[in-house]
Amino acid sequence: MSLKPALLTRPTPWRDVVILCRKCGKKRCGGFGPKRKQTLKDTLRQALRDIGRRRQVRVMETSCLGICPKDGITALNATRPGTIHVIPVGLDGAAAVRILLGDSVAADTDSIEAA
Repeated sequence: MSLKPALLTRPTPWRDVVILCRKCGKKRCGGFGPKRKQTLKDTLRQALRDIGRRRQVRVMETSCLGICPKDGITALNATRPGTIHVIPVGLDGAAAVRILLGDSVAADTDSIEAA
């Protein structure tokens, strides 16, 4: 009789998981942030920090997602995998967060922009 190991689980603080194409990011060499020198990953993380949601959203990179835009980065919200987005180079971090996370953060990012 063999004993199977128990499956271990652990809760996370994340409500959403955003996946970015690493290959697209390398081709752009930045292109985001105020001076267009930051990566999309860093820009998204800063925008999430600004609205107090950094710990609730996991932003990570993966291999190619199969869509290779000329002037953008392929991204997807893994919590809602039905849509893949192309985030254009130079887009503001708050706008990218609204695209990827939807209406749940729109009010938070609008209040930050007004300040």
